Amino acid sequence: MAFVPVWLELIALFVALPAILSAPLPLPLRATAVIGALVYITVLSIRKKLISRDLFRFSGTEPAQWYGIFGRFAAFVVASTIAVAVWNRELLFSVVRSDPLLWLTMLVVYCLFSVLPQVLLFRVFFFARYMHLFRSRGIAVLASAVLFAWAHIVIAHPIVFLLTFFGGLIFSRTYLASRSASVATIEHALYGFWLFTVGLGPIFAFPG
Repeated sequence: MAFVPVWLELIALFVALPAILSAPLPLPLRATAVIGALVYITVLSIRKKLISRDLFRFSGTEPAQWYGIFGRFAAFVVASTIAVAVWNRELLFSVVRSDPLLWLTMLVVYCLFSVLPQVLLFRVFFFARYMHLFRSRGIAVLASAVLFAWAHIVIAHPIVFLLTFFGGLIFSRTYLASRSASVATIEHALYGFWLFTVGLGPIFAFPG
C-alpha cells in the first residue's frame, strides 16, 4: 500500500469509486469495486491505526457544542417542515402516517448501516488520512463536504446534492471540534432521521 500516492488514493476512493457505482456497469464489477475499497480501507486503517476507541468517547465535548448541535437541528426541523409543506404537502410526514412500523425500522437500519459507516469513512478516516494534503482545516472540511455530496451521485438529485453538501460541512466541523465519532454520528443520525420523518426519504432512496 505504501507505493500508492496518498492523493491518488484519495481520488480513487472518493471520486472514482462513486463514479463507478453510478455508471451503467455490470453489478459484479461494481460489487467488486466496493468490496476491494472496503478491504483496502480496513487494512489501511488497522495498519496505520487511523481508528481507535478513543474516537468514540464523549469526554472532549463541551456543553456549548451540544447547544450548537441541537440549535442547528431545531432550525433545520422548522425550515424543512415549512419547505416540504410548501413544495408537496402530501409528502409531509407521509411515512409516519402511512407505515409507522417501517418508519421505526428504518431509523434503526439507517443508523447502523448508513450513518455509522459514513461517519467512519468521511469523517474519521478522511481527516486522519488526508488532512495533511490541505493547506488549512477549512479547506479540508470543504473538500470533505464536496466529496460527501459527490458520493451521492448514484442518486443524482439536486436536493440530495445540496443537503449532503451542507450536511457534510456541518458534520465535519462537529467531528473536528469534538474529536468524537459518537458525537458526529448522533448529529448525522438526527438529520437523516428527520429527513425520512418529514417526508423527504424517497429522494434519498429510502423506502416509503
